[in-house]
Amino acid sequence: MSIQVQPNSMTGSRYAGSCYAFGASGGFFNTQTMSEPIRLRQPDLLTKYDVTDAVQVYFSARTINKKLSIIKDASNFNTVQAWYDPISDTLHDDSLKICACDFIDGVNTESVLSVGKLSSLYFDFKTCVASYFGDPGGFASLFALESEFQVNGGVFDASAYIQTINKSKFTMNGSFVSDLSGSITVNDINRLLKFVVDSNVFNNRNPTVKNYGMIDGFVAGDLIFIPDGFTITLSLDIEPETYFPANNVGPSYLNAIRNRLNWTRGHVKRTTTATTTNITQTTTVPVLMILSDTGVENYTNFGKFWSQSSAIVLDASGNPSDISGNTIWQSISLSTDGQYQTAITDTGNIYRTDSFGQSWLVSTNIGASASNYVAVSFTGMHQTASNGHVIYVSNDYGVTWTPTYNAGTSNIFISISLSGKYQTMVSSGDNVYISDDYGNTWIPLDPDTELYQSIEIFPTAGVCLSYNGQYQTIVVENIYVSDDFGRTWVNVSDDPLNGFNDRNWAGVAMSSDGKYQTAVEAGGDVHVSSDYGKHWLYVDDTKMMDKVWQSVSVSATGQYQTILQKDGHIYTSNDYGATWALVENEVVQNKTWQCISVSADGLLQAAIETGGGIYTSSVFGTAEAPHHVCTC
Repeated sequence: MSIQVQPNSMTGSRYAGSCYAFGASGGFFNTQTMSEPIRLRQPDLLTKYDVTDAVQVYFSARTINKKLSIIKDASNFNTVQAWYDPISDTLHDDSLKICACDFIDGVNTESVLSVGKLSSLYFDFKTCVASYFGDPGGFASLFALESEFQVNGGVFDASAYIQTINKSKFTMNGSFVSDLSGSITVNDINRLLKFVVDSNVFNNRNPTVKNYGMIDGFVAGDLIFIPDGFTITLSLDIEPETYFPANNVGPSYLNAIRNRLNWTRGHVKRTTTATTTNITQTTTVPVLMILSDTGVENYTNFGKFWSQSSAIVLDASGNPSDISGNTIWQSISLSTDGQYQTAITDTGNIYRTDSFGQSWLVSTNIGASASNYVAVSFTGMHQTASNGHVIYVSNDYGVTWTPTYNAGTSNIFISISLSGKYQTMVSSGDNVYISDDYGNTWIPLDPDTELYQSIEIFPTAGVCLSYNGQYQTIVVENIYVSDDFGRTWVNVSDDPLNGFNDRNWAGVAMSSDGKYQTAVEAGGDVHVSSDYGKHWLYVDDTKMMDKVWQSVSVSATGQYQTILQKDGHIYTSNDYGATWALVENEVVQNKTWQCISVSADGLLQAAIETGGGIYTSSVFGTAEAPHHVCTC
């Protein structure tokens, strides 16, 4: 069905006047709950808003889509994985929430198109302060610095806005800008998106370019309008007088002009309160999010701050359990955002958490083994574990487990696609087994292949899969890649120009689309590929050479990567593995590292130490609170 509407257009370099936009409730530092949504009224299902006074910011469409479990390629054009029902043509999630953490991480100075009505914020506050002291004249001469009072030079621009949302405090004695908090919510997404796809109301879904559908989610050029989007409070403390009668009559001065200091104009609101010791002015303005293909993702703290988990742990009977210092961890895996995590020990205990690692519960025991392993899908719903000879699967976030295959006795390495549907298991000394039904059935590799021969004689291995299982890489003594869901394999190590066969590979990881891959040697170098594993280059950095590497993990985009040194340190990269930095946090120095898992969005990662604990790092962490994660 095609719906005819007049698309939005920009005036100059920003939006002005009435524009169609997705409506959102709540706001940063202020939360508003939307009432029952208005039902379909063609052709104007989306509401038109006057956006002239709004703060207008570019925001990543990719970030929005992640909230809906939609993962796209690097261009944000093609959907590579989505939690979507093709029968009903609906997304699994019908609402999304953008919290303060997402907003802070997703904008910078270049993202701010207009500060709207906030442009006069500091000037207005300075005028209010002057009126309080009765300028000109009045009692201002009794107070030091009154005539010099200003905030940020009286200028509120894009830079000032970014300083504000990043919790910056201004140095003027007694004045501050409140910290950013709160969240916004967009509801009724399936119905609204269907209207947007059919009507092309944002003039950004050209049917001659692509057959856009629900599975594409949000795209660049979509607009989200939050009426009470941003609330900022400026507060100035005034030293109380110690003599009587008091000369400070400022509150009465402001009361006389209260209509100029307290008002509502469209979506912009201002309130001002004053006492003899304080002046506070609060302004609320709408926010217009202009979705963009250019994401910011200011993950400046990626892998920088770490802490040992002090989470509450309960055993299978629900009793407190101590896992610190003496637990032999074997493997850990995280869901897309890190909410769901599963870890396994050498005794076979499977620990799970659905609270970003805040608390853990033993779900089952699959038997003692030195090769216990676990892998988790991007939603956390589908999980697979093995004790070296039996494969177990869970389809309820790790709560219950069912054995599905007996693979003999060997070291087992499992990789699971983001959807969980495609899974590949390397059974060292045995074979490769492939599943395309969430691990319920497994098909062994043809023994008349080079890969089979290599696996039969090599004791260690690593395996990784792309979002849909199409691209797969296995490292043993050589590197083997497949681009047909694991049906056929090619040895890329014997390239005549860049060959590097007969290596002792310890692990491999890839981005969700398979384009970016990183492999590590157990006593050698780090190698990276940016063409789906066809060609590899070693990292030409002395600090990354000749080390016993243990484990590697990358984010869904491949931009954020972490490597563990067996008996040493942690190294991170935020540029697709091109350059690496040593994590200098003392908490994670010189540990017997076993396994690392980076969440698909790159926000959270967890590392486990053999005979030690679970260590976590969050991009929202600080030196004072390294374990902080966004759970809002």
